[in-house]
Amino acid sequence: MSSVSQTPVLQVENVSKNFGGLQVLREVNFSVAAGEILGLIGPNGAGKSTLFEIIGGALAPAAGRIRLFGEDVTAMAPHQRRRLGLCRTFQKIRLFNSLTVADNIRVAASETGKDPARLDAAVGDLLELFELGARRDRTPNELTLAERKRVEIARATAGTCRLLMLDESLSGLTHDEAEGLIAVIRRLNRERGITIILVEHVMPVVMALAERLVVLHYGTLIASGAPADVVHDPVVIEAYLGQKATP
Repeated sequence: MSSVSQTPVLQVENVSKNFGGLQVLREVNFSVAAGEILGLIGPNGAGKSTLFEIIGGALAPAAGRIRLFGEDVTAMAPHQRRRLGLCRTFQKIRLFNSLTVADNIRVAASETGKDPARLDAAVGDLLELFELGARRDRTPNELTLAERKRVEIARATAGTCRLLMLDESLSGLTHDEAEGLIAVIRRLNRERGITIILVEHVMPVVMALAERLVVLHYGTLIASGAPADVVHDPVVIEAYLGQKATP
């Protein structure tokens, strides 16, 4: 387990969201400490994606606030949050198909304004960390799904990244592919000090990575705590299975 400080990196404060007459989130409250890996889970339609979009700045909450690194960012645009150190992936991989793997990473790393030599070093470092060195001159359409997901995360973490939001970044992978990427994500957290929030439906992945779980159901936070406790919570079991847990 990583070392977790007491200073919140993210604070979600009484966040609500509705689309017309549909209430998607209802007064959601939780925080994430520096160095933590938090799993955000819940059945389909629970509000996870909407909450991710609000944290990232693509959507505005109907009520409530988002604080990043102690700063109220509720009115900030996504690119402003990025400058503070918020980085993320998307369910649909967003790579530049006309660029090589190395250049996809270079474009993101160039946001820091590094000189060419330092930029080359930063790109090389990420290629090594994500085990993409042999694929550096390939374009995304020449890669496997697992490799494209690695490039997506490498690009997200290029430049300044203090809080990484992973949106189903391990879905669709084989067991061995997932295990390999889990190891890289752990290194981002433990060796580079990046705090991580992940939305993921593959529960073995969640259990392998998350130190704490937050569970949404119909837009309401219904449980929060250690993974071993949360997955045995009768309320959580009922939300996932649609029936009461047996004693």
